[in-house]
Amino acid sequence: MIPQEHQSTKTHQNVMESLVYGEIEKQLKFYPKNLKPYLNKVEVATYALNRLPPLYASSTVGREQQIRLGKQKYKEQLTTAVRRAIAAVERDPLRNSEPIISELEIRYEETQQCLQQVQMILQERNLLDYPKQVVTWENLPSLLQRALNKAEWSNQAPPRIMSAVPEPPPPPEPRRRPTSLDMGTLW
Repeated sequence: MIPQEHQSTKTHQNVMESLVYGEIEKQLKFYPKNLKPYLNKVEVATYALNRLPPLYASSTVGREQQIRLGKQKYKEQLTTAVRRAIAAVERDPLRNSEPIISELEIRYEETQQCLQQVQMILQERNLLDYPKQVVTWENLPSLLQRALNKAEWSNQAPPRIMSAVPEPPPPPEPRRRPTSLDMGTLW
């Protein structure tokens, strides 16, 4: 299991992965067009990567060095591994495999759904700048600010959310000074 502090950001890269995908694209140029849609590139890449050495880098300079190394030292091995991978995956075109879905992909999908819901709500209430405006993560803060301003101006603001601190009671009405009539005396 990967420690928590290493899960949030990716600080290294296996350069061999990009080399394999590049080689797959290169070899598929000569592949029959009617069969290409049935070839699962992820399975081809996985098959090839399991037969090639990893080339990890953690900096841009290191990545460039690993790319050069991969293209020079492993060129023939890379070409052969991808050719064999295509042949192996091609042999069983009806095979149905369920892909691995990472936590990151699941969270991404959830956030995209949330963004779509925000868009729908803002559109339904006419709080966007124009009807077909697309809400993105980049423009969300400014759109929400403008939408809240519009809602406040048009008295369509959502109900206030009760806070944990109760509102102070209204001030007591000022006491009237009793008059002589109130005392029951006549003049």
